[in-house]
Amino acid sequence: MFPLAIFIGGPTASGKTELALSVQSKLPSFIVNADSMQVYDKFNILTNKPKTKDIKNGNCKLFGFINYPDKCNVGLWRNKSIELLKDKKKIPIFVGGTGLYLESLTKNISEIPQISKKVKFKVNKIMERKGKQFLYDKLIEIDKNYAKKISSNDTQRILRAIEVKVATGKSFSEWHGQEKKNIFEKIIYVVVSMERDLLYDKINSRCKEMLKRGVIDEVEDFLDEQSDRSHPLHKAIGLNPISLFILGKMNKDECISIFMQDTRRYAKRQLTWFNNRASYAKHLGFFDAENFKTPKTWSTKLP
Repeated sequence: MFPLAIFIGGPTASGKTELALSVQSKLPSFIVNADSMQVYDKFNILTNKPKTKDIKNGNCKLFGFINYPDKCNVGLWRNKSIELLKDKKKIPIFVGGTGLYLESLTKNISEIPQISKKVKFKVNKIMERKGKQFLYDKLIEIDKNYAKKISSNDTQRILRAIEVKVATGKSFSEWHGQEKKNIFEKIIYVVVSMERDLLYDKINSRCKEMLKRGVIDEVEDFLDEQSDRSHPLHKAIGLNPISLFILGKMNKDECISIFMQDTRRYAKRQLTWFNNRASYAKHLGFFDAENFKTPKTWSTKLP
C-alpha cells in the first residue's frame, strides 16, 4: 500500500487547484488531475485547466493526457493514477471536482481491464444501427442492478457497461462485487467550501474572464472539426450556449447568461455530491485549508 495521499475536492471555482499548488509547494509531492473534462487535450480555457507554467512548476499529472476523440472513464483514470504511485517519498495530491474519480480511489472500484478499440467500435456500430434504447434493454438483461442505477438516456454509461460485458464476459455489478484491496494506508480528504453567494459571484467572474481569454474562438475551432456528439467532452459546461451563439441561434448576452447559469447549476450538483458522498471529509474554507501546518491537521477517517 502507498503510505499517504491528499484529496482536494469541491465545486467549480472554489479554488481547489490554487490550494493544491500551494500545498504542493510546501510538501514533497505532485499533483494529479481529478477533473473528467481536464483529462482531454481540448478546451484549455473552457475547462479552466491550470496555466502551462503552473502545470510544470507544480509537477502536475493527467492534465490533457487523452487525445480527442479518445475517451476517458473512471476505470482508465484510476489505473493511470495508480501507475503514478512509484516514489513513496512523494505525496500524491489528487485535485478536482469529479467526485467519482476521487471515490474510485477510496471505495476501491475493481480494476476493469482496458477495453479494446475493436470492442468499442463494435458496440458503437450496434447503437448506430439499433439505437440507445436497444442497448439499454440489453443492459437490463445482462446487468439489471447496474441498469437501475443509471438513466436510459446516459449514453456514455450504457456503452461502457455493454463494452465491459462484451470484452470481459463479466457485468459491471460482477466486477464491482469482487474483493478489493486498499490503495492507501491513509487519505487526507479536504473539500473546499464557501458561502454559496460568494461561490456564485466567483463563477460569474470566471465565465466573464473566459470570454476575455478567447473561449469563443476555442469552441469555434472545435466545432470546425468532425466531432463525435456522443463524446463526454460535449457535456462540457458552456459548450452548448457558446455553440448556439457561434451558429447565430443565440445573442451574446443570452449566451453569457446561460453560461453562468449552467455553471452555477453544475456547482450546486457538485456541492450536493460532496456533502452526501464525501461527508467524512474535512469541509474547510479555502484559507483554513491553505494555512495548515502539517498534514495531521487534515486527518480524516474514511468509511
